[in-house]
Amino acid sequence: MNKKLWIGVGVAGLALAAGAAYAAMGHGGPHGRMMKHMISARIEDAEDYIEATPQQRTTIEQAKENVFKALESKAQSRQAVHTQILGLLAADKLDTAKLNALVDDQVKQAGDIGHVIVAQVATVHAALTPDQRAKLIEHFKQRHGHGPGGFGGPPQE
Repeated sequence: MNKKLWIGVGVAGLALAAGAAYAAMGHGGPHGRMMKHMISARIEDAEDYIEATPQQRTTIEQAKENVFKALESKAQSRQAVHTQILGLLAADKLDTAKLNALVDDQVKQAGDIGHVIVAQVATVHAALTPDQRAKLIEHFKQRHGHGPGGFGGPPQE
């Protein structure tokens, strides 16, 4: 793979991993706040690692908030979908067409959120220098088991 593609994959991977983790937190509450805090801490750690400028940090913070807003809007509709599913399952005759329509809608919403995430990754990518992006990829590889420490382990000295 060429270097540009690796950089794009790494930056996108960071954003998508953060987005997936945040989406998994469900409806918020204490677990949601904790997950949001953990994601924010990892992003701040990465900003420190690449020595992001104040202007870059502002861009990254705005991108993060835009992703969080998109994920939160999805979480708000989740309860209504659960209620619809329960109603369909409680019926004497299962309406698979309606269930399939719910699935299709959920897939579309996930795709829409994915597009928001990609747009925010592009904004952050454009704000970073090539050296910072390379450093970020190295940081990502170390934190996710692709570097000297093996899978998930600390780097070996």
